[in-house]
Amino acid sequence: MKIGFEKYNLQDEILKSLKDLGYNKPTKVQEKVIGEALLNKDLLVKAQTGTGKTAAFVIPICEKIKWEDNNPQALILSPTRELAIQINEDVKNIGRYKRIKSTALYGKSPFKDQERELKAKCHIVIGTPGRVLDHIDRGTFNVKELKYLVIDEADEMLNMGFIKQIEGVIRRIPKKKVTMLFSATLPEEIKSLSAKYLDRPVEIKI
Repeated sequence: MKIGFEKYNLQDEILKSLKDLGYNKPTKVQEKVIGEALLNKDLLVKAQTGTGKTAAFVIPICEKIKWEDNNPQALILSPTRELAIQINEDVKNIGRYKRIKSTALYGKSPFKDQERELKAKCHIVIGTPGRVLDHIDRGTFNVKELKYLVIDEADEMLNMGFIKQIEGVIRRIPKKKVTMLFSATLPEEIKSLSAKYLDRPVEIKI
C-alpha cells in the first residue's frame, strides 16, 4: 500500500519537490483536502494557520496546472501582503520541477512590475483582493482561463473588510471553476459567502 504523498498518484515532479522540502507524510488537513481537491470538488475548510493548510491547496493546484498554457489557471486570494508572498514561495517550491510560474499581487509594490510578470508566462496568481481587482479592471490580469479559486483565511478577510472586494473578484472571473474556501472560524458571513458561491462544497473541519 502506498503511504505518504505517493497515494495521491501525484506527478513525479511534484513528489520530488515534496521530498526535497522534507514533506514525508500529509498533515491532517492535507490528508483530507488533497484527495478531494484532486477530484475538482468545491471545499469549505475550517482549519487554523500552522496546520499545513497552505500546502493542502498548493499541492493539488500545482498538480493540476497545465504547463503549456500561458495564462493564469489558478487564483489564490490572501488577506495580507506577507501571506501572499509566503504562499508564492510555497508555490515556487512545490512547483519547482514542474517549472510552474507564479506571481504575487499586492499594494505598495510597483503596478508595472506586476503587470510585466502577468504578461509573461504565469500559471498561478496569489494576491490581496484590492490589488487583484485593480489588475482585472485595468485589463492587465487575464482571467478567462482561471479554473481554480482559493480564498485563504476568509475570516481574516472579513475582519479586514474585504468581503465586498472578494465578491467583486468572483463576479469578474469564470463561473465554471473549482472554489476552495479556508477559514479558521466559520462566522455567519463566511457561511453565507460559501452558500452563495460554492457548489455543493465538501465540508472539512480540522
